Amino acid sequence: MHNGNPERLRAVVLFDTAGFLHSLPLTGAAARTLELNRHLLDHGVDVTLLLCDLNPRSRPAKDWPFPVRYLDFDVMYGNGDQLTTIVSELAPHVLVMSNTELTVRYGRALTDATGGALIYEMHDNEAELARSIGGGDLEVRRASTLQTAAATLADAVVTFTGRDEAAARGFGATAVFVVPCGVNRDRRRAVSRAGPPAAAVAFVGNLFYEPNVRAVEFLHDRLRERLATVGGWIDVYGRYPRALRRLGRPGIRLHGPVVDLQAALRTAAVGVAPLDSGGGMKLKVLAYMAAGLPVVGTREAFAGIPDPQTFALVSAADAMADFPDLVTQLLHDKAMRKRLGDAGRRLVLNRFSWPALAAHAAHVYRKTAQDRSRPNSTPHVSVDARHLADRQPYWLLEWLSREEPRMHDRTGAVAQHPVLARLANEIECARQAAESALGVAFDGEAIPGYGGRSIVFFSSETVLKIYTHRPAERARRELAGLALGGQRPGLVTPSVLGHNDVPGALSWVAMSKLPGTPPSDPLDRDETSLLGAMAARLHTAGAEELSELPTFLRNIRPLPADTPALSTRLATVLDETKHQQLAQCRQGFVHGDFSARNTLIAPGHDPGVIDFEGCGVGCVYEDITNLYVQNCLIDGRDINVIVAGYQSEQARLRSEAAEIDAGHLLFHTALYFRWVLQWAPEIDAPLTSQILALVAPVLDALEHDPQHLP
Repeated sequence: MHNGNPERLRAVVLFDTAGFLHSLPLTGAAARTLELNRHLLDHGVDVTLLLCDLNPRSRPAKDWPFPVRYLDFDVMYGNGDQLTTIVSELAPHVLVMSNTELTVRYGRALTDATGGALIYEMHDNEAELARSIGGGDLEVRRASTLQTAAATLADAVVTFTGRDEAAARGFGATAVFVVPCGVNRDRRRAVSRAGPPAAAVAFVGNLFYEPNVRAVEFLHDRLRERLATVGGWIDVYGRYPRALRRLGRPGIRLHGPVVDLQAALRTAAVGVAPLDSGGGMKLKVLAYMAAGLPVVGTREAFAGIPDPQTFALVSAADAMADFPDLVTQLLHDKAMRKRLGDAGRRLVLNRFSWPALAAHAAHVYRKTAQDRSRPNSTPHVSVDARHLADRQPYWLLEWLSREEPRMHDRTGAVAQHPVLARLANEIECARQAAESALGVAFDGEAIPGYGGRSIVFFSSETVLKIYTHRPAERARRELAGLALGGQRPGLVTPSVLGHNDVPGALSWVAMSKLPGTPPSDPLDRDETSLLGAMAARLHTAGAEELSELPTFLRNIRPLPADTPALSTRLATVLDETKHQQLAQCRQGFVHGDFSARNTLIAPGHDPGVIDFEGCGVGCVYEDITNLYVQNCLIDGRDINVIVAGYQSEQARLRSEAAEIDAGHLLFHTALYFRWVLQWAPEIDAPLTSQILALVAPVLDALEHDPQHLP
C-alpha cells in the first residue's frame, strides 16, 4: 500500500457454501457475502469472490455485482496448490476466508505466496455452537483446537458480535475487529402494526441448520396450538429438507425460500426467534426489524444487537416457557406492536445498514494490509490442528451424502425465454418449495406457457405450474377454475395436490396428471363435436357457483397513432356494434383459453380440461370464440359441428337452452382479434399474420351477413 492517497484495495474472498441458488442467497452467511462485498466496491475495495458452490440445485450465474470465479470441489478441498496459482494471478492485498478448516490447511500458505494479508472471518464460536446443539466433549475440543489455530494464523480476525470478539481474543488473536451483519435500506414503508389485526407469526431460517430446526420444532410443539385459539398461524420462510414436511401441519405454513423476503414479512404481525442454540449474529432478527416487525426471541437471538428490550419481548424463562404468552401478548396489543416495530426499524436502519458496515469493513481491510508484518517463521500450529484441518468438516460430509437432484444448466426453456430467464431464481425457488412440500422431484426441463406467463414442470404423476405474470391472481383463478370445472357433469380436471401464494415469491399450484392427449385430427367430426359438448358442460355452472370467481375481461387499449388501416377498421366496427352486442352477452363461467390444446381425451375416461389460469365470469361466447378462431379458422375444424355439439349438449343438460347466435359470435371474434393484435406483433409474428388474414372476412360477415360464419 502507498502512503498518502491509498490505491484501490484488492480483496479476494474464498467461500464454500451450499447457501446460494445461482446468485440468490438462501442463508445468512451467503447473504452477508453478497451484500457486504457488493457495498465494499463503493469504498475503494475491488472484490473477487472465489466460490465453491455446493448447492446441487444451483449453477454458475453471471448476474453478480462483482467478479466471481467458480472453483471445483477438488480445487477448494485440495492441498492449496491450484488455489495458489489462482490467487497469485489476482494479487490481493487481503485474502478473506471463513472456512476454519481451510484457513488452517492452506490460508497462511496462500498469503505467504502472494504477499497479502490473511483475514479470518469468524462467523461464530464453533466450540460453543457444538456444545449448544448437544455435541460431545471431543467435538467441542476439536472445534476449539481448529478455531484457535485459525485465529493464530490470521493477520486479523473479523467477528460479527462483541461476544465473538472476546472469544477470538481468547483463541489467541491479537487484531480483532467487529463488523456486524446488516440490512439494505428499503424505500418501501413498513406496514403499520396499528392497522387491521393480523395473526400471522413469521419465522425465517435455513432448515438445513440444526438450531433453526430446533426452533421450528419448538414452534410446532409449543406455539402452534396456542395460536390456533386466537386464529393465528406461523409462516416459515426458508429452504427445508423433505424430511421436515411433517412440520407443515395446520397452523404452520412452510413456504420455502422467497426472493423478496421483506415483501413476505410485511404480511406478518410478529417475527419470532425461539433459538436455544446457535452462534454469530442472526440476520433473521435484522430482517424482522427492517420490515417493522416487533420481535419475540431469546437472549441468544439478539446477540450483537443492543438493547433488545426496546424493540422486542425477550424470553427469559427456562425452556422458553414464557414464549407463547409473549407472542399472544403482542398479537392482542396493536399499540405495543407498533411501538416496538417502529423502534426496531429505526435502530436497524441507523446502526446496521450495509453501506455503513461496508465502510467500516473497508477500513479494517486497509488497516490489516498496511499493518501486516511477517515473522521469520510461520506461527506454530499444533499437530492436532493440522490433522483436524485435513479432515472434511461434518457439515460437508452430511451435505455430500444427501440425495438431492442436481439442477440442469440453464439451457432449456428457461434460458431461451427472456421473461423466464429474468425470473430464473424466482422460478427455481418456487420449484424447490413445491418439491419440499410434496416430496416430489420434478424434471429439469419444462414447458413455458404462452408469452412466458407461466412455466410447467413434470414428474411421473404430478404437474407443477409456476406463474410468472400476475402470479397471485393467476394462481387463484387456476384453483377456482379447477374446483368449478371438476364439478361439471362429464368432465374431469386435475386434483390439486398443493399450492402456495406468498408475497415476495412466485405462486405455484401442483396438480395430478390426467390421462389422455389433446384431440389432434381436425377432420374427426366426433372429436370436433366433443369439443363443443365440453364447452357446454363447462357452462352449466349456475350463478350461485360463480359468486367467488373474478371477472373475465379482455383489456382493450386505445389504438396508437400509426395503426394500420385494417386494425383501424376493426376498432371502428367494434365501436359501432358493441352497445347492441354487449347487451346480448350471456354471463357464465368462462375458461378463458378453451381450445383443443387444453383438453385431454382418453378411451374409457371422461374428457379432461386443464389450464384455468385465465378463467372468470364473463360472456360464455368467449369460450366458443376460442374454439372458432384457434380450432376452426386456424386449424381447419368445422365450426358448424362444434356449434351443433354445443347446442345438443346444452339441450341434454338443460331444459331451456338458447341457440348460438352467429352475429354475436362474430362480434366476440372481432373483439378477440382486436385484443390479439395489441400484443402479438411483439412476441408472435406467425399468429399476427394469421389473424390479419382473418380480420377482413370476419368484419365483412359482421357488417353484411351476420348470420353466416366464414
